Amino acid sequence: MEGVLTWLYHNEFNLFPAEDKHLFSCSGTIVEFLKGVGCVVTSASLVKLPHQDEIADKLKVNVCLPSGETLEGSVSNVDFCYNICVVHVRSTSQLPAKRFSADTTFFNFDDCHSKDVVALGRLCKRWSLNVASGKLTPRRSQFDCEELLVSSCRISKRGVGGPLMDFDGNIIGMNFYDKKETPFVPGFIMLKCLQHFNDFGRVIRPLHGLRVKTLHEEQLTVLEKIHLVFPGVCGVIVEKVQVPSPEHSEIKAGDSGVMVDKIEVHSPEHSEIKVGDIITHVDGIPFSSAAEVSILVILSFL
Repeated sequence: MEGVLTWLYHNEFNLFPAEDKHLFSCSGTIVEFLKGVGCVVTSASLVKLPHQDEIADKLKVNVCLPSGETLEGSVSNVDFCYNICVVHVRSTSQLPAKRFSADTTFFNFDDCHSKDVVALGRLCKRWSLNVASGKLTPRRSQFDCEELLVSSCRISKRGVGGPLMDFDGNIIGMNFYDKKETPFVPGFIMLKCLQHFNDFGRVIRPLHGLRVKTLHEEQLTVLEKIHLVFPGVCGVIVEKVQVPSPEHSEIKAGDSGVMVDKIEVHSPEHSEIKVGDIITHVDGIPFSSAAEVSILVILSFL
């Protein structure tokens, strides 16, 4: 636990419309401080319109530091698929920052290392840190995003956007709220999204036409059959093969950064991938979860 206690500096956000009526509060993490500007990552729920994937107009974002100081923030980037929001704040004093971990091995349930984690959140008061302990669980979130993983930590809605940490002090994810468990975006996905924000101004997600899930989520009867044929196999199982539509892709003709002349529709069925297939490597890189498959696709555009 010592590693966790060495870094507990994160923030709470308060959201106000033009007439200064308080609307929403959540937590966040300073991931970078450069030339007097802090880059703070939180949940896009902070700025999202109800029932619409759009940023609300005329909002004022206040960032409350642990010391009690309040800074005005400006929204820099938002991605509603992963529910990520980046807020920039200016400060005359140095703000401690800590990056998300790029390590994927912590999420491999075939390894025997500890899966103990802590979720951090904060109230908009001085030194008002909230900590909830728990463990990673080998299943995906009930939310409609297959890359979200789950911990058994129980947090309040104020903890949304706060960091999930291992007991070595590494930030391994960003938390969301659910009544019975805590879904989170893994840190390695957060890092690549932030890199896409810097390079392209948004997150680009090529469509691969496959819906997959981690083997650990499969029924025991299916797992038994799989391990009889492939002992010790690690990877994902294909749930659905579909034709990706270009209109749903984040890639558009004429995009800057990459030259796109034409977007074709290709069915993954032409690659002979079938429902029930097990995928263990992409381009020679091994993986153990559906989240890692998505990040390997995103990496192809960096």
